[in-house]
Amino acid sequence: MTATRKTLGRNTTFGTRERVFETDEGIEVESTDQYELTRKRVLFEDIVLVTIHREVGWAFLLANGLLVTVFLIIAFVTYFASGRDFSAMIIAAFAVPSAIALAIRLFFKVSVVSVFGRRSRAKVRFLFSERRARELYGHLCARARQIQREIEEENVIPESAESHPQPFPAPPPDLLH
Repeated sequence: MTATRKTLGRNTTFGTRERVFETDEGIEVESTDQYELTRKRVLFEDIVLVTIHREVGWAFLLANGLLVTVFLIIAFVTYFASGRDFSAMIIAAFAVPSAIALAIRLFFKVSVVSVFGRRSRAKVRFLFSERRARELYGHLCARARQIQREIEEENVIPESAESHPQPFPAPPPDLLH
């Protein structure tokens, strides 16, 4: 039996790259750290919590803010040291892409869907698609609820067995002495 594997999304940070998949049993995360590949799973039966939230990513903001600050300081120093408007404007122009990236991130934010299991966790980030993040959140909640309900129904004890418990069998006679 081959398991179906559907790509849910990616989670990329400075040091690692993660790809997140949905399988028949749960959520699978392939994490690449330099040249090392690791896999972890969050089974649907082990899911405790699924969350969705929006974040700006402080490391991204800090790095781009630092770039903007450095280029603007260099432009001001160039302008006041030489008095040339044109060279200072060229240097300041290098800060524009980072300033645009900052504005876009502050306006659009990143939607993050997190799945917490008993022993592991998976995250999927969506940059411009909040609708897709909400759809994934609803799908994962429904799928986890369905699997957990099926497991609960399989483990139900019939009412007749609960209401009339069977007594323990009598020990063999040779054990009594």
